[in-house]
Amino acid sequence: MEKIAVLVDSCCDLPKEYRDKNGVYELPMQIAYHDKTYLDRVDISAEEVYEHLPVEIPKTSLPSGESIEKALDDIAEAGYTHIISISVSSGLSGTFNFLKVFLDDDDRFTTKYFDTKQVAIASGLIAIGAKDLIDAGKSFDEVASQVATMIKHAVVYFCIPTLTYLRAGGRISAAASVVGGMLKLAPIITCKEDGSYTIAAKARGMKKGQKMMLDFAQKFIGEDKNYLIGIGQGADEAGGKNMLDLLHENGIKGQQEFTEQVGPALGVHTGPGLIGVAVVKI
Repeated sequence: MEKIAVLVDSCCDLPKEYRDKNGVYELPMQIAYHDKTYLDRVDISAEEVYEHLPVEIPKTSLPSGESIEKALDDIAEAGYTHIISISVSSGLSGTFNFLKVFLDDDDRFTTKYFDTKQVAIASGLIAIGAKDLIDAGKSFDEVASQVATMIKHAVVYFCIPTLTYLRAGGRISAAASVVGGMLKLAPIITCKEDGSYTIAAKARGMKKGQKMMLDFAQKFIGEDKNYLIGIGQGADEAGGKNMLDLLHENGIKGQQEFTEQVGPALGVHTGPGLIGVAVVKI
């Protein structure tokens, strides 16, 4: 009898209602300040990260080997025989490759691991799709096959007021961030096919950015009716709500919809004020 667990890393920004479900396990990224290292979403919040950004931009690093081993032990103890492992883009984080070593080495489980080539709520939506399929009684192979398909039909766009933090974390070039800063442009970031960041557009302010993200979402969805929507926001609940309203006003309504505060690890790289839209076709 297959008993399937879902394993995600905390950069997937999985909504709380799914993090709290039985059979879902989250590996916390590490957030390192000069004097102390915190576990993402365990002992530091995104708000606390934002608060300290003017003083220090911390470094982020992979989940520790210890936390991976603990999660795998917990999964085994709970009687799970199979794992669907979902990681943020290997083009942005080493988590996928590091975790793969542990999973390949652990003969307690049958495992399929996935590099989503996405980040934040886009990766989270793929994990939600996987968990829903498991709860609907689908087999391990069916779930794995559907996850692979969802990864091919996923997109994320996020608009941020400044490129300062992405540049500081080495996620985007200094030249790109200088251009954005000089013109007071709010860049719209997306993931390329290889899972690395690229600037999809530059908007004159966050309001224009939201309209542009609406256009991107409309083009991506086309005539499709079955999709999940995720809104990410960086300490801007009103902005997140406004983005969802904008989608609804233009006829975009997901089978399920989630608005989630961006997690601490992504918050380090984007700073406050982010608004993001993810769509995953199911």
